[in-house]
Amino acid sequence: MYNIWNAAAYEITNILIDHNRKLELNPWIKALRLHCFPDWVAWKTERTMSKVDKQIAELQKEMQIEHDKKYVTPIIKEHKPDQSKAQQLLGGTLQITAPWYKPEDKN
Repeated sequence: MYNIWNAAAYEITNILIDHNRKLELNPWIKALRLHCFPDWVAWKTERTMSKVDKQIAELQKEMQIEHDKKYVTPIIKEHKPDQSKAQQLLGGTLQITAPWYKPEDKN
């Protein structure tokens, strides 16, 4: 657990130092940053991991959608009817295959 005020103080000193580099040498700023650094690291880690968790959830949703498309939707092919009486009445044969199955052509 971390102290949010220490993390905020460290973040504010980052902003101030970005604005004026001389403040980095100030002994009071150095002492404040040294004291607040562990809380800032814990806070920053928590925020970063929260963002990573959101990205992982989005990727899992995308992967699930791709997985469903790949493995749920069968491939249906309708072949032309030959000259038999049954196929003239009903139409050609249907071939249903799984998307990951690739039969070898015998031609």
